[in-house]
Amino acid sequence: MHATPHIAPPPTGDELPEWLQPRVPASFKPITTPARFCCIMQKGGSGKSTTAVCLACELALKGLRVRVWDVDAQLGGTTHWLTPQLDDGADHEPANLLHLFKGEASPDEVTYPTRVPNLYVVPSYTSLKQVELAPPPGVEQVIDWAINNTTDPYDVEITDCGPALGQLSVAALVGAPNVVIPLKASGFDLNALTELNRTLTLTKQRLAPQLKIAAVLLSEVLKSNLTSEVFDALCNDYPDSLIMGIRQSVKAREASLESIRLPLHEYAPTATVRKDFQYLAAQLVEVPTA
Repeated sequence: MHATPHIAPPPTGDELPEWLQPRVPASFKPITTPARFCCIMQKGGSGKSTTAVCLACELALKGLRVRVWDVDAQLGGTTHWLTPQLDDGADHEPANLLHLFKGEASPDEVTYPTRVPNLYVVPSYTSLKQVELAPPPGVEQVIDWAINNTTDPYDVEITDCGPALGQLSVAALVGAPNVVIPLKASGFDLNALTELNRTLTLTKQRLAPQLKIAAVLLSEVLKSNLTSEVFDALCNDYPDSLIMGIRQSVKAREASLESIRLPLHEYAPTATVRKDFQYLAAQLVEVPTA
């Protein structure tokens, strides 16, 4: 059975089909700031970076001060999409997440503004793989320590993980224990979700007792019997979490291309997929009133 929804679907110009309407438990409440989220899934192409970036942009547009951590050692999309705005304007690899892990830079020194007002990024590059190969002492606590030792705190912190469930992903979970899981309605993603759940359980038991699954998102949904069945299964398996679909959109993929690299709200401000992320942002974070 579906969890009982108590929030209306996102505003759209067309009616959402019943199978795609968000399922929100009666006990579900937005998180007050400061808030921390981790986008994680043990599979590439599930929508982690798209979710992290689009969610961050929508929260920044609400006036919140947001920082995104690129915790992907495989040259993920976050640093590519949210290009750090460097003071010298040069095109080079700046101080980044690797230098923070190695103790060679402070949290402030690896944080950069982006083209989106109120939105900042901690970039990473393929050199971040060194952390997995030669972990520094206390590697799992580094991001949590960095957030707690930032000079000017942020309203929202979002960590974007790579597909490997190694020490980098565990550090991202410890630092940001409200988990957002994007996946697609496929057998490969469902198998990966089983492995992810094991990692989440162990991390919660051993390192982050406050860890919880805030939302599970079906990325790029298309109407099919499989999608409907997976959606129903997620509602049953995660009764305390927000469950919703993110509609398929070529615009979302195009926005991160090398030739464009624009935030979705700039490239396709009226796209239905953007409305889904606006809805997600509104349900996950309580924006303080003036």
